[in-house]
Amino acid sequence: MSPRHSFVGAREISYSFWLVFDADGSMRFSRGEPSVSRDERAMACTATLPRSLFSTPTLKATIGISDAAPSAFHIDVVAAGAALRQVVGCDIDLQVIRHEERDANG
Repeated sequence: MSPRHSFVGAREISYSFWLVFDADGSMRFSRGEPSVSRDERAMACTATLPRSLFSTPTLKATIGISDAAPSAFHIDVVAAGAALRQVVGCDIDLQVIRHEERDANG
């Protein structure tokens, strides 16, 4: 067990892991932070289990995510462009295009 991704104590074990869900219904598991594609969403998870659990034959969990609309956010494109300009040393043509608009325009 990698010490970066888990902690073994006298009474409990904590596991850190990532679940990656794909829009096509597939899922994968990663102990470290995964890279994801545009159609994937990663979820950081931690499971803290009592050591006594390992004398029990079954463990079951359910994860539920609300379908509520995410809170609104604003990206300051001018500030982001200025920050990139300072880092890379050249002008950046930065645009924010909604996912739905990108799909409609190809």
